[in-house]
Amino acid sequence: MFSKTQLSFIAAAIVLFGILYFGFDTKPKKQAALEESRALNFETTDPRVLLADAKKKLDSRQNGVIGIAEMELQAASDDTLKASQMEVLARDWYGFGYPEVSGYYAEEIAKLRNNGSSWGIAGTTFTLCAKSKSENKVKEYCRQHALRAFENAISEEPDNIDHRLNMALLNVEVPEEGGNPMKGIQMLLSLNEDYPKSVKVLNQLGRLAIQTNQWDRAKERLIASLEIEPNNRSTICMLAKVYQSLQDFSAAETFTRRCSEFE
Repeated sequence: MFSKTQLSFIAAAIVLFGILYFGFDTKPKKQAALEESRALNFETTDPRVLLADAKKKLDSRQNGVIGIAEMELQAASDDTLKASQMEVLARDWYGFGYPEVSGYYAEEIAKLRNNGSSWGIAGTTFTLCAKSKSENKVKEYCRQHALRAFENAISEEPDNIDHRLNMALLNVEVPEEGGNPMKGIQMLLSLNEDYPKSVKVLNQLGRLAIQTNQWDRAKERLIASLEIEPNNRSTICMLAKVYQSLQDFSAAETFTRRCSEFE
């Protein structure tokens, strides 16, 4: 048995512990705020949270479609079947207007198949999300995952110019927060040096020149592209606009007519 003195000491210790534990914040305010911010950022960009949030916005029919597809995914007995069923989910989520969730499933497919094509599809899906979403955290989530997917695609297929081109365009069209598109433009110029005969690269450089009203430069890029591939539709139709802006109406009429022949 404890003496009265011992009992008094124990009681006082319990009270003191309670005061210290519940009455004082053991973390500095700045640290607590930082941890809260990190937790919020994690919750906002965690794919499970994005998935749960998207499900809340589906109507009953859409929820039924997704529910059946998820049940079939759970029943899939091997990676091949899982990947095929995730393709269904990626397609349905994209069709319902949630490219961030579609990108998540495309990324999971790429992890299973681990080839350049699958990583390229994941990167393209996330790029569409980054370009279409207005909420900053979702946009940045998609941009980061697109970059990672393209990096993996390039690693798997280093000679496939499309992956590097898509990564460059992502950096142009959706630059990092607070950044500018120059990083992407430099990547395109570097690609042009490595692949001077690539019509895809020349056309993208021509398109960027048009967007910034650099008509002479656009003409230079597109003429170079036309010399390589004389019947490229994108090149011809862009040249119609360029010549119109340069007030070369005879050439503009010629290329406008050629452009209309593709319709």
